[in-house]
Amino acid sequence: MDDGTSNDEGIEGRYRAVFDNMSEGFVVCEAIVGADGRLADYWIREANPVFRSRVAGADDVIGRRQLEVRPDTDPRWISACGRAFAGKPVRFEFADVEGGRWYDVHMMRLSNTQFGQFFIDVTARHRAAERQAELFVDLNHRVKNNLAIVASLLMLQGRSEGPQVAQALAKAADRISSISDLHTMLYQQQVHDSVQLQPYLGGLVERLSESLLDGDRITIEIACDPVEVSAEQAVSIGLIVNELVTNSVKHAFKDSKRGAVRISGRKDAAGYRLRVEDDGPGIDRLADEGLGMRLIKSLASGLGEVRWGADGGAVVDLHW
Repeated sequence: MDDGTSNDEGIEGRYRAVFDNMSEGFVVCEAIVGADGRLADYWIREANPVFRSRVAGADDVIGRRQLEVRPDTDPRWISACGRAFAGKPVRFEFADVEGGRWYDVHMMRLSNTQFGQFFIDVTARHRAAERQAELFVDLNHRVKNNLAIVASLLMLQGRSEGPQVAQALAKAADRISSISDLHTMLYQQQVHDSVQLQPYLGGLVERLSESLLDGDRITIEIACDPVEVSAEQAVSIGLIVNELVTNSVKHAFKDSKRGAVRISGRKDAAGYRLRVEDDGPGIDRLADEGLGMRLIKSLASGLGEVRWGADGGAVVDLHW
């Protein structure tokens, strides 16, 4: 009579073959619960070869407690194990600094006394992402340098031309420099596809103040609520602000008039509102269809709503 013993042994053998030959680390843990009912530690009851050699870095982990194998175990690790043992599947990425590897860790309850940990090695993906980030930083640095060279060449060319051509080349150089400012921020920060608007515009204003202002007759002020924008949005916003500030400084304060150009950004229920305003004669001078105004309107159409007005001077609101 068949009592099922051979069948059970066959299942156990297949399970053991999978357990021992799987390419990822797996460990079976037995919970040690403290007096407060929380998981305090755990026994390592089973561990496949990959876990022992790669994750734990030792063959003698079976039958030992986690805090014995690694006394410096982060308490958050034990907390995560506790959640898994309570029946809540847990998944997170873990940086094994000591082993120099990254793992996608899955934890799950196995029985009333045991839970499991599954370690998927994702080191190659992290290293590829780090390398891509390094290449992106290098690219932004090179683009920034090349744009700076182009802007310098335009300014140099302007010195040998008449006043009208020189002014046009100077404006072109300013526009290029506003994009260069963005690439400077992108390679200096950890996140490379977005920027904080306030420091970006702050750097742009500092550069414009140095190139446009002579003395303290005119000031350029900026105060913006924190907001993060994409690199593509930042290019458009930077060019628009560059154009508006340049126009205000050059046209709003004639006859030695004193005044200020103010840039402000505020969050509201509908999004974000960026305002550029000055103390000049008003908005009529912005009504022409020169290259600068056509550029502003074209860039603004890709961002959101733009409004032109006057409140004792020129006022331009950009809302997205």
